[in-house]
Amino acid sequence: MSTPEFPDLSSLPIFHETDDKASVPPRRTRAGEAGTGPDQRNAPPLYRTPPVEQAGGVRTTGAPTTNGGAPHSGNGTSPWVGAVARAGREYHGQPGNPRLRDSEFWRQVNSLRGEVSARLTTALATRELDEEQREALGQELIQQVVRDHNDALLSGGQRNWTPEYQVEVTRALFDALFRLGRLQPLIDTPDVENIEITGTAPVLMLMGDGRRTYAEPIADSDAELIDFLQFLAARDPANERSFTRANPFLNLDLPGRVRLAAVGWVVPWPRVTIRLQRLQSVDLELLRRNNTIDMVLVEFLNAAVRARKSIVVSGQGQGSGKTTLLRALCAGLDPWESIATIETDYELYLHLEPEKHKRVVALRTREGSGEMNTSGRRVGEINTNVNVYESLRHNISRVIVGEVRGPEIVSMFQAMQMGNGSLSTVHADGARDVVERLVGMAVQDSTLSETYAYRQVAQSVDLIVFLRVDSGADGRRHRYVSEVIEVTRGEAGNPVAITDVFEPGPDGRAVPKTTPSFLADLEAEGFDASLLNYREGLWGNA
Repeated sequence: MSTPEFPDLSSLPIFHETDDKASVPPRRTRAGEAGTGPDQRNAPPLYRTPPVEQAGGVRTTGAPTTNGGAPHSGNGTSPWVGAVARAGREYHGQPGNPRLRDSEFWRQVNSLRGEVSARLTTALATRELDEEQREALGQELIQQVVRDHNDALLSGGQRNWTPEYQVEVTRALFDALFRLGRLQPLIDTPDVENIEITGTAPVLMLMGDGRRTYAEPIADSDAELIDFLQFLAARDPANERSFTRANPFLNLDLPGRVRLAAVGWVVPWPRVTIRLQRLQSVDLELLRRNNTIDMVLVEFLNAAVRARKSIVVSGQGQGSGKTTLLRALCAGLDPWESIATIETDYELYLHLEPEKHKRVVALRTREGSGEMNTSGRRVGEINTNVNVYESLRHNISRVIVGEVRGPEIVSMFQAMQMGNGSLSTVHADGARDVVERLVGMAVQDSTLSETYAYRQVAQSVDLIVFLRVDSGADGRRHRYVSEVIEVTRGEAGNPVAITDVFEPGPDGRAVPKTTPSFLADLEAEGFDASLLNYREGLWGNA
């Protein structure tokens, strides 16, 4: 996919820094203005209109408004946008980001988008183009429409747009048609890992180092936000999703390894949570340099993967690094090994790394539509069980089931029982809690009895690797492996036996404790058993 040529604006700030005590800009009502109507009175404190601290110590409680000034003059910018720009200048010593614009700017963009879309539809009616060619044609048409509009302003006796403003509009139009519209500048922000959007409230940005910043809302009303989400849901014809009152939950994987989850109608305001993968090429050695694991764990886990041990990676809460560690484990596979990834939405993206994985069948589930059929599934629905079964027709040597949240547990059992060393992730509060979590999901989402579920866990899972996240004295988040346990069959009355292979050391980081039962298998893959004698681990060693 080619990248359109625009002047380099990446160094210009979009946000100002904030902390827990920072003032939050005013929430706008459905009309796009701050107020004291029901939305404000019933809103939690975060979304009520507080005083806004502006640069220079000036405080204002006024609503964001526009005065209809000419775009090139900057007079159409709301007080909040101006405050952000001034804070950005103060912090970075640079002008405010031209992409940070008010509602009037985006109304103009939406108006011109219709004209570009109409011209693009007409042009595509007579020829077939691939994605890259469509984007190139779209860029050409965008520039034509912007020039025509600018000429019309001049012919009508109005002040035309400056070249800088034309660049802004051109970029915004391209984002609106081919990227993520008003969301794109947020996605492009360096170091952002999570984005939280609640209606028309300021957007909360969670950075990789633990910092929090706010940005302008991406919609002027809840209805506009819903329309935008429905556009994203329907844009991929190969995996179109429904987002309606009847189906108020939406999960999407977006370009650039971006995950989006949204909910509407059953919440006071539409809610969107976006997660981004910043480490897009990762292996265990990189995680060692990041102090997520030590040298002993690098050698141990790499050998376990090569020895085809089935591993469940777990962590407490979102952002603990489960998927990143799973992808790092996959990096230890032979590049020519035939792999199938089974996911609800793409998170592993092994199929996008041909230098590491040359034979990947990346399967994801698909929502059905319409009424339930006699089998209890919607027409067109493809679940994880079907994908696991069908993947075996493609000469697959290893099946990897991504995150297990519920019904995927049966697929995970199926993949692990093949004995080829499957990998999965699951949420839990500790390594031992993973066993109970897996059994609970199996009992709830299938016809398995509890006794049989325990037996399945004991037969299927070899290792559980658990990650913790702490906030250090420097305020940054630190992710690290704290436990590795072996799971085997237990004695009568105790279906699962657990051995602590690595336990938390004095600082919580995993250190060797007990030799696993399959040590000979690891040694056959080149593991040096003497590493398990380093009872304090090798954390921080080069």
